[in-house]
Parts: sequence; structure tokens; C-alpha cells
Amino acid sequence: MKLWGWALACVLAAGTAQAQEQPTQSVQQIFDAAAAATGKGDHAAAAAMLATLEQRVKNPRSLAIVRLRRGMALGEMRRWKEARPLLEQALAALPMDDRSLDIDRGQALRTLGRLELHDLDYEAAFDYYDRSLAVAVDPSERIASLLGKAQAGTFIDANRALADADAAAALIEQSAKGDKSVAGYAASMRGQPLLNLGRFFEAEQAFARTVAAEGGLSRKVNYDDLVARSNASIAALLAGHRDKAQQYLLYTGAGRMEKQDFGIGADMALPICGEDGIKPDDMAVVEFGIADDGTVSYARPIYGSRPGAMPLTFARAVQNWTWRPEEVAQIPWLFRLVTRLELRCSASEGGPSLADGARAAFRDWVEGRGVQPYLADAGSEAQRRAMLVAELERRRTSATNPLAQALLLSDLLENPLVTGATAEAYKAQLRSLLDAATAPAPVRLWADWLSRRKGSDELDANAYAADPAAFARAQLLNYDRPQSRRRRRDPAILDRIIADSRLAQDDPLRVAALMRRASVRAAAKDFAGARADYQATGLTEQQCSIVDAQPMLRGVNVSGNDYPADMVRLGVEGWTRVQHDVSADGKVVNARVIAAYPPILFSSNGVALMSRAKFEQTYRPDGGMGCGGSVNTIRFFNP
Repeated sequence: MKLWGWALACVLAAGTAQAQEQPTQSVQQIFDAAAAATGKGDHAAAAAMLATLEQRVKNPRSLAIVRLRRGMALGEMRRWKEARPLLEQALAALPMDDRSLDIDRGQALRTLGRLELHDLDYEAAFDYYDRSLAVAVDPSERIASLLGKAQAGTFIDANRALADADAAAALIEQSAKGDKSVAGYAASMRGQPLLNLGRFFEAEQAFARTVAAEGGLSRKVNYDDLVARSNASIAALLAGHRDKAQQYLLYTGAGRMEKQDFGIGADMALPICGEDGIKPDDMAVVEFGIADDGTVSYARPIYGSRPGAMPLTFARAVQNWTWRPEEVAQIPWLFRLVTRLELRCSASEGGPSLADGARAAFRDWVEGRGVQPYLADAGSEAQRRAMLVAELERRRTSATNPLAQALLLSDLLENPLVTGATAEAYKAQLRSLLDAATAPAPVRLWADWLSRRKGSDELDANAYAADPAAFARAQLLNYDRPQSRRRRRDPAILDRIIADSRLAQDDPLRVAALMRRASVRAAAKDFAGARADYQATGLTEQQCSIVDAQPMLRGVNVSGNDYPADMVRLGVEGWTRVQHDVSADGKVVNARVIAAYPPILFSSNGVALMSRAKFEQTYRPDGGMGCGGSVNTIRFFNP
């Protein structure tokens, strides 16, 4: 609803009546042209013309209205950072007692509500929509405000959100009875709080009305169709109506892409269990879009396994995910526009890796030479990469210590989005800088590890033979590198480290080698030797996992029930990411899904399959836990 009042045009004209020079185009003409552009949906042209008016209008009231209109045009283009200050300035300047501006005020408040929804501040969004409702008189304005309140309120107070959605539906019945699209959208807004209140059957019915309003289950699939059918599918699955869920799912296209590992992004960190009150059993479904550069264009919560703001925590984590652009290019455009995942928190942050020691040695050495680290405070890896690249260029062109570049190159090579020729160039630059500075072995080891960590080549451990710590660390890094079925880990590496008299008896690297050899001996049924190695570490049961190696997967017992027959018939494919612990005898325990696509479909199958997996044994005197917090991805596909 873009209403342009004739009174505004009069005020704008009066505001420039005293201009000394007559412009080529009058304020009225620019105003009319901007109005016409807005009516045609050309928001970029409208924003440009209104920016011109902003420079020419002097009357405070008129200026506020121009800024308000320009802010709304920018909001339509999702240029939120530019829209926010304009709208906030305009609202503060509009006279509160001038009720003729209520339509403008309400539109601005709803635009700010949309902005806050995009930023996942649902409480602020709810407040803006509530304020817009207070000044709304026209039924269409009230409907828009009530539906906005319902969307924002679903994850604040779902019962109140349902009441707002019902109020909007009643108004639609009175004033817009023939508008199927509006009625369908209202049904969807009603279905969301019902879904999150656990009233799954009622939610399914509400979403079914939205699907019908969008034209039913046809082969036409746009954004609105995808969202409506996906909502109905999730509600039907949760209501136990699997047959109906299959129908909806089939017409979303979900699980039928040629490339099914799109969800395995370069940067997909999940909330850690316990943060923000997140519990291991909490589950959320989050919808998001992926921009061409691999960043997330938007994220929003759809469902939470318990009422309240919990799903917002997951949506905020998704906002910071990043993919490599070359991976994004392989995803069909519609699924870049909208995708949904089932998510849970991560129960483990993982322990320190052997490479962390080399990294610490590198950073301590460089910073010890007067180099200040650069802290790139960014929400996503893509933003962080851009900041690091800009800072690297700045330091290259300034008279700073050359080693200042080394820290930035290291940070860039750790960024998961730096790959290919760019990564190779950074590796060469880093090695050159360290060679010129005659860096010691532990420092050079970090640069060599960065060069090889994503490939299959081993480190040249003998290059560090003169330094016992670097030599032991390089050998352990080679030992822990995942091996093919034809190539097993060489226990002789561990023997050499343990026998190196240059390492103290309690040196962490020697202890790490003893822990690994204890597991090798236990697997060979040499329990006396395993116990001797374990006792030689001097570690308590709680400390041993800090230096233990991740066990290797030996096999999975797959049964015919792992892939549901109904999904096979439909040709629906997907994946689950399962986090689990591994007992000392190689059995999987505490398996739980932390991500799944499509949502709620293959979760139980993924857990069942992973629970039957077998890993290599790790030695513990009491037969306790061998490894915690491991993650594996199970893919379900038609052969």
C-alpha cells in the first residue's frame, strides 16, 4: 500500500517557493515521478528521485516525509543499513498530533518491523508492528500490522501471536473476502504459532489452506509455493500423517537435487549446548537463503521443539554460515533462494588439535618481534576474509614490519573460503617471509601444515629432526592424518617418538604417542603392553582425552530399513549429520542428529545407522569412553 497524499505535494511545493532559481524540474514534478515509480515497483528510481528532493526541501515536516518515503523505497530493496536511519529520523520528526500522517507513520513502522525481522530481533519487530497497529485505521493497514505482530510474536508469545493472526483473519473475512492470496498468507501466519504450540493437526489444516490459496499441488514452484508446501509437510510429519507429508514434500522438489551435499558448507557452526539456555534435546527448523557469494542472504526460524525464543538462537547461527562460491553455483537457484534444515546444538566444541601447538609457536614468535595481531571482528567467514584481505593490502603498502603480513596470511589460510590459486599464492608468500626471517623449526612447521592440511601429502618430518618438539609434532600429525584402506598408520612412528631421549618423560607429545600406542596394543590384544603405556602417561581418566587421537571408522552395518521404502519410491534423497561418542571398544554411543535435510524426515534413520557403526579401538583401563563429540554425515540416496 503506497498512498501519496495531495497535501504532501502542496507542502513540498511551498517549501521551495522562495528558491532564487527555478530548477529544470519542479519539486512537484519530481514528487509525481517518484510516486509513479513506486507504483510501478521501481523502487531504485523512486529512491534516487527522493534523494534529490531531500537536498532541496527545507521545511522540517516535508523533509521528514521525503526521508520516510525514501527509507521505505530502500527497505523494499533490502538496503536495510541505509533505510534504518532515514526511517528513524523521519519518525522522530513527524508531529505526533498530526493524524493526517498516520498512514505514512504506520508504513514506516512496518518497514522497520520487517528490518528487525531480517536482523532476527523479534522483540523490536513486535514493538514496531504493535505501534503501527495503534495508528492504523484502514482495514488493510490493520491486517498488515496484525500479521506482522503474529510473525514476530510466534517466538515471543505464541498464544498472543495466534490471537493476532485470528484477528487478522476476521478482518480479512469482513473486508477482503475475495482475496485468496491475503487469506492464504493469514492462514500461514496462523499456522506458525499453532505449529510452535504443538497443535500440529490444526497447523497442518492452516497450512493446507495456504497451499490451496497458492493454487494447490501443481508443478509450478516459486518461493511462496515452496514455503507453503514445506510448512504443510513439516506439520504433517509432526502430526504423524506421513502419507500427506510425502505429497507436500514431493511437490517442493526438496530431496531431489542432483547435488545433495549442499548443506555441508565451508562454515556451518552450530550453537554449543548450554549457550543461551539451549539444551541437547532442543530442535529447530530454520529457513535460509544463500547469496551468490556464499553468504546467507536471510535466515528465519520456522519451528522449535519448545515454545519461546530458542529457535532464534539457531537462526542467528545460520546467519553467519558461509559457502564457497563454486559450491553455491552448483545449487539450483530456487534452493539458493530458500532451504530448510533441522538443527540441534553441538554437545562438544572438540579438544585442541596437535596443530594448535604449532600455531601457538608461530604466533608467539611473530608477536614477540613487535607485531600486533589484527582482530577481524566479523559475523561470518566471508566478512572476515574481506577484512583480512584489506588489512593485508594496507600493511603491504605501509612501512611496517614484514612479519606483520605473516599473521594475516596465516589467518587467511585458516579461512575455509580461501582456496585454489589464491591459497597457493598466500602459502608461497608466507613461506618466503619466514625464510627471510630465519624462522625456527616450530614456526616453519605451522606454515608447512597450512600448506598440506587440506591435501593428502604428508609433512617432511625429517626437516625438523634437529628440533625434538617440532620433529615429534610433525610425526604425530602424519600419523593422525586419515589413511586409505590400503595404507595403515605406522606404529613405528610412535616408537620413535617415545624413544626420543630429548623429550622429557612427561612431555605432552611423548604422552600423546603413548596414548596412541596403548590403543594399537589393545587392538592387537596386548593388554599388558597397553596398560603399561597408559600408566606411563601419568594421566588421569579425565585428562587422557585431551591428547587422544580420533578413532577411524571401520565399517557400518547397513540394513534394508535404513532408507524408508516410501521415500525410495518417491525418489527423495537427503542427509543427516550425526554427533556421537565412541566407546573404547569402538562402539557408537550417545548418537544424536545435529543437522538434517529435509527436516524431520531422515533423522531417526541416520541415528539408527550411525549407532551400528564400528570404529577402531582406543585403550582405556576401565573400558571407558574412547572419543567424544565425533561427527559423521550419513547420506541417503537412490543407487
